[in-house]
Order: sequence, then structure tokens, then C-alpha cells
Amino acid sequence: MLTLTLRASSPIPLELDGISPDRIHMLSAIEVARRSVYHGNRTEPLGTFFDVTGSPSDGNLTIRGDTRHVKGIGAGMASGRIVASVAGTHAGAKMTGGELEIDESVGDWLGAEMTGGAITVHGNAGNQAGAAYRGSRRGMTGGTILIHGSAGDECGLLMRRGLIAVKGGCGEFAGASMIAGSLFVFGQSGNRLGAGMKRGTILAAGGVNELPPSFRYSCAYRPTFLALYLRSLSIAAFTVERVNLGILHCYRGDLLTGGRGEVLIPNR
Repeated sequence: MLTLTLRASSPIPLELDGISPDRIHMLSAIEVARRSVYHGNRTEPLGTFFDVTGSPSDGNLTIRGDTRHVKGIGAGMASGRIVASVAGTHAGAKMTGGELEIDESVGDWLGAEMTGGAITVHGNAGNQAGAAYRGSRRGMTGGTILIHGSAGDECGLLMRRGLIAVKGGCGEFAGASMIAGSLFVFGQSGNRLGAGMKRGTILAAGGVNELPPSFRYSCAYRPTFLALYLRSLSIAAFTVERVNLGILHCYRGDLLTGGRGEVLIPNR
């Protein structure tokens, strides 16, 4: 296992793009320390900021210290496993595989446009988790994001495939413009949930203040797939309070974009 220990936190962003197990597993600790990273608008050797110990040959990377201003942890990762205490923006962005685990909180754009892999956050996430970058047509197209705390605005914006599960609440525009995929929010959902969604499923297990007016009540039914999802989440140690698996109220929308998406709200 390779361990990076941050010597001192700085408000100037430090970018770790390219420092992932699949890209450094053939290097020695000294060679990893020589890899260039951006510090603000300058490039510096990684060893200027981190103590680098161990070996990356087993595909495991641990990042220690107050890394809340460190950007791009796990970005573009294809395989291996990264564990960090906290992370800044763009953590796990455009991942294609591997595992990223954040012990505490993470910044905006978590798992943005990821295509595969698994991300677990044991604290809160910022805005745009699993979302598309501005000007892009698709957000995450595969993989899973499990957030044990809450999430900010635009969670799952333009997502195409994959699963996002949020144990706490989320901000406004969650699942906005979804093309497909699944978004489960077990706390309170913010306003404009699913606005502009084309397809996909949103489970608002904790309720929602109001849906956009372009959603219509469809039916009440018992979705068999939900029990399978909850069992899989339980296996991944993502336990939630018992959701009423009886009758769920289904709202179809967004009617302005075809109306083939569904928002499921438990009977209360």
C-alpha cells in the first residue's frame, strides 16, 4: 500500500489528477514523489507537499491529512482503491473503475461524468454529485455513488446510467434533466426534484416539498425492483431506515420532456 501524508494544509488548491493506483502501480515511492502536480497555476513535485511511503504495487492508495483543498482525488481512476479522510472538488470525476472511499466530507462535482467504479462518502457531499459539467450533455453513465450524509444541489444532473443513493437529504434540482439511471434520496428532497427528466427513477423516500407542476400523478404500486436495490445497498453496508415497501405513489414527468421518468414517494 502506498501512503501519501499531507504535511500542511493550504488554501491554494492542489490537484492530484493522474495520481491514481492504475497509473502509478509500476513506480517506486521515490518516482511517485517526483510526479508533477498543480499547485495553483504552478507545477511542483508531489513530494513537495506529501510524505510518500510504501509501495503502490498492490493497487491501494491511502491519503492522509487535511485534504479538503486537494482537488481531483481519484479523478479518472480505472482500477485500484483510494481511501482519503476528506476531499476537495472533482473527487472521482470521470472514473471508469476502481473504488474511492472518503471517510468524512467531499466537495462539489463528486463523481462528475463517471462511467464506472464505486464511490462511498461517509459524510456529506457538495453540489453536482454525479452531474454533467457545464455544457456537457451527460452526467454519470455508470457506477455507483453512496453518500451516507447529505448532498447539495443538482445531484445526478443529466445522469444517464448508474445509481446514486443519499442517506440524508439533498438540495434543489436533484435528478434534473435525468436521461436514465436511479437516484434514491432517503432524507428530505429539495424543490424542483426531477425537473426536466426524460427517463429514470427517483425514490424520494424522505418526501419532497413540491414537485414541478409538469409532473402528474400516475398510480400507486409496489415496485419489486426496490427490494433488490435495498438488499444490494445493505450488502454494501449502506443501511437505511426501513422504507415502506408497500404501496408507493408514482408521479410521471417531466411532461415537458416526454413524461417517461418516475418519482416514487412512500405512502405516509
